[in-house]
Amino acid sequence: MTRSPSLAEDLSYIRDLAEAGQNAPLLGGRFLAMWGGLVTLAYIGHYLISAGVFGEDGLAYLYLWGVFGILGGLGQFLMVSRMGEKPGQASAGNRVQTVLWTTAGLFLFVYFVGLMARVFLTGEGIEGFYWSVPMVLGLYGIGQFVTGAISGQGALKFAGIAAFAGVLATVFMTGTDYIWLAGAGAAFLAVFVPGIMMMRAEPSDTV
Repeated sequence: MTRSPSLAEDLSYIRDLAEAGQNAPLLGGRFLAMWGGLVTLAYIGHYLISAGVFGEDGLAYLYLWGVFGILGGLGQFLMVSRMGEKPGQASAGNRVQTVLWTTAGLFLFVYFVGLMARVFLTGEGIEGFYWSVPMVLGLYGIGQFVTGAISGQGALKFAGIAAFAGVLATVFMTGTDYIWLAGAGAAFLAVFVPGIMMMRAEPSDTV
């Protein structure tokens, strides 16, 4: 005769499942690595253009950020389409990460559409691109710190603090071309590197 599980055993089993879900690996590393890498390269490219390395052609900025947008949009689409239904997606950390970065991406899209519209229609507002650097880093910092706090990953909280340090540096450098180098360094350390670390920590079969 088999013994039916007690209420305490049932509750213990449910608790174990909840803790396993809470500790599920974060699945957004590939997105962080891609966007962190693209932003790092774009900021370095912007600095080189502003320093005259590629001549005085103002269209170079348009080409740079146009390629950035195309590569970012295409990469995002391909990675989302290939994600499928991975175990662990319902964990608190993964759900928070998804909502945070989706919201941040929508905000940045609206901001830059409005900014470019103003520049093309009025010829004014160039300073908005400089101020976008600390703003982007601030969103990265919020995303990393909150995700790290929810998932219990101290490395992500540290990455958030690193992004906030980048905000401090780039606000101080606003109006100078060095803001792009500072932004590139912050994006690399606070977004690209944590993204690579998350990808390496993600097992092939998440349970």
